[in-house]
Amino acid sequence: MNEKLRKSGIDIVGGLPWGTHICQFYDSKEDLVDILIPYFKLGLENNEFCVWITAQPLDFEDAKEAIRKAVPYFDSYLDKGQIEIISYTCLYITRRIYDSERVINILDRKTQSCLGKWL
Repeated sequence: MNEKLRKSGIDIVGGLPWGTHICQFYDSKEDLVDILIPYFKLGLENNEFCVWITAQPLDFEDAKEAIRKAVPYFDSYLDKGQIEIISYTCLYITRRIYDSERVINILDRKTQSCLGKWL
């Protein structure tokens, strides 16, 4: 199989085929930031639509502050809708209940909406 690899932004991972899913274990909030910031930074630089769903130990405000420090002109990406940072409680939980169908529908709408914009 001769798939074109794309940079992941994560040095230890290197290049990956498009659509690859990875799982990364981390020990601290700082470890999580060290993994995610380069990943999202590269996605933004490559004109990709990015969705960051936050959960503890890195909440919405922490995530926004961390990426703002690392990505020049981050607010312009945010303003034009190229990245969304969403707390898991806003996406996954409705009336204290996890609704998988709702989550799938929301993410599908986001995907469909960005296809014409960012690809």
